[in-house]
Amino acid sequence: MALAFTLAFVVLTPISPAVAATPVLSTFARTSPATVDAGAPVSFSFTTSAAVKRVEVGLRSAAGTHILAWTSAGAKAGTVAGVASPSSWPNGTIEVSYVQVITTVGASQVYYRGGGVYPPGTGTSPFGDPAAQDFKIKNPMLPYVAPVPTSLVPAKATFAPGQTAGVQVKLSQLAQSVRLIYRDASEVTTFELAWTGTPAPGPQTVTATGAVTAAQASGGYTLERVEVTYFDGLAKDSYLRDGTLERTSPVPLGTAVRVKLATGDFVVSNPAKVLPKLSPSVAPRVAGDLVPNTILSIQRGTWPVEPSFSEIQWYRNGTPIDYATKDTYQSNMYDDPANMIWVKMTARAAGYLPASVSTLAFGPMPRRVWVSNLRITGDASVGGVLHLEHGAAGVDPEGGQASYTYVWKRNGTPIPGATSRDYRTTLADKGIIITAGVTARFDAGSAITEVVDLVGPLANKTRGKGFNADGTGDIFARDTGGNLWLYPSNGSGGWLPAQKIGQGWNGFNSLFSPGDFDGDGNVDVMARDGAGRLFLYQGNGQGGWLRSFQIGQGWGSVKDIVAPGDFNGDGTADLIARDASNTMVMYPGNGRGGFLTPYTLSGGWGDFNAFISPSSRSIFARDNSGNLRSYSGSGNGYFHENAWTPNVFGAYAGYGWEGFSRIGAPGDFDSDGVPEVYGIHPDGRLTMFYGLGHIALKRQATIGWGWNSFNSVF
Repeated sequence: MALAFTLAFVVLTPISPAVAATPVLSTFARTSPATVDAGAPVSFSFTTSAAVKRVEVGLRSAAGTHILAWTSAGAKAGTVAGVASPSSWPNGTIEVSYVQVITTVGASQVYYRGGGVYPPGTGTSPFGDPAAQDFKIKNPMLPYVAPVPTSLVPAKATFAPGQTAGVQVKLSQLAQSVRLIYRDASEVTTFELAWTGTPAPGPQTVTATGAVTAAQASGGYTLERVEVTYFDGLAKDSYLRDGTLERTSPVPLGTAVRVKLATGDFVVSNPAKVLPKLSPSVAPRVAGDLVPNTILSIQRGTWPVEPSFSEIQWYRNGTPIDYATKDTYQSNMYDDPANMIWVKMTARAAGYLPASVSTLAFGPMPRRVWVSNLRITGDASVGGVLHLEHGAAGVDPEGGQASYTYVWKRNGTPIPGATSRDYRTTLADKGIIITAGVTARFDAGSAITEVVDLVGPLANKTRGKGFNADGTGDIFARDTGGNLWLYPSNGSGGWLPAQKIGQGWNGFNSLFSPGDFDGDGNVDVMARDGAGRLFLYQGNGQGGWLRSFQIGQGWGSVKDIVAPGDFNGDGTADLIARDASNTMVMYPGNGRGGFLTPYTLSGGWGDFNAFISPSSRSIFARDNSGNLRSYSGSGNGYFHENAWTPNVFGAYAGYGWEGFSRIGAPGDFDSDGVPEVYGIHPDGRLTMFYGLGHIALKRQATIGWGWNSFNSVF
């Protein structure tokens, strides 16, 4: 049988590889006196119901936790004993915290102060509460007060390799060890001086020493930490240079005034080991995206060795940013816009002198930018010009002028070359999503991109895109010999040479162009014969024809037919007809050269004698008084307001139009993006009204003569 005595700082956490079903510890009693003198034995006897190999008693004094332990190969009785050390058992009550037994088969039970037993379900303690075994220690020579360092005096101001560095330390009370922990000029590498001993109680003066070797670098040695251990290791206090005190025990400090650690600094003179300054070959920099509310980080650069960084401080225009002392900085839109950001830090590495480094300024940080009121306007048909409208960009804080860049996309993919505010659509844009984006930029980081979709599908090409596919409005005319002529626009408000594009057209009593009615991307022509049959003449996009075929019959009772482009917003060309009862009927195109189911729009159109369509979803009607009035579609296949009577929702586009024998609408004749309307006088003069298609007349001019020789102009 062997007896062991141990001191420790922690309270036992029991382990239990096996569990006993009933209490193993049968009896437990203190056999030493109720009051024990310092240096005298402390003992407890026990009996067990099963063979045990270890019994441990945890005692708690004012200094900390003391552990007494008994071990054996296996027994059912014994004595746990130890000695009350004069240097670590202060005056006062010693509490029995727990008793642990471990059987020879590894089962563990712990009997806690208060009567509890572990594991749960073991039962109650047969010997009662361990607190009944408390006792007192009589040790008047050991003050219950911590030893405080009150003075530090180096033996010399400067030490050299081969010498022993020493620092005299005065303590307010006895201790068993003192460690002085220094950092050399690198502020990384440590160097220690130490003392150990077993002095008598009372104030002490000791000397902590350490050998200075060739490994110690030349320069100042800064005392960072003083560790004082006492009560035989039960208690340790660590005094830090910044005044912080770290403790493992609640022992009172008393009234002694602690010394400032700087008084323990010294210098090592070692010419063979002079530290170079730490310097980067690539300087640190601020890394991050120049966008609002971004996270900036430190790109640490390239150094001769991997350093550590501390004393990090971020700055805004030279002023430290509150609480910005980490590796990263979260910018914000309240304080940072238009300001420069940089960071300052200290780099340290063993074998080098520390370096304070600052990055170059990053910024200016983005300002808040906005662009409002985005919408796509213009001719939303194949070959039409779309325009991105938006308000002027704003910025906060104010300052500078915005530059704008644009991009048009087709199903999210940028359209090659479509980088201006205007975009002319093509047949490839049919049936997909068209978006326009604008980026407003005031400086490198102060920018915003806003995107808007084209509302509704792109309509088939309107007649104003030209029969010869040059994108400008043309005029068709039939002479008395039945020949059909094309008068192409030159795109500047004038003419290109006329072209004869057909003959034998005298059999038709109504001619008009619906635009691209069959969805092939080319402008077509429609004709109604005397039998009421309706024919489609497919254009080939080069001023000629593909083929013709009948697409309807029974149109003889229709008074007027007008082609308003895509009137119902489904992307295909439609027709509107005034029947014999002066009711407007909508004939939706199916986009393949045929029709969907027709439906009534409104009645009461008997006061009009001519109808034209200058642009998609717009009809101009001339009344019997010579007034030209505009009726716009809502995009859902009906006129605005859904009114039955046309007088309710029409707007005046002009007066005095009774003097023209014919009126028409060629589309955009001068390529300014605004459609025109023309009138032919009885004497054959053709006058073009530029911009009137949008009820915004810019000018008028006579651009042709002799047009009274034609019996149909459209």
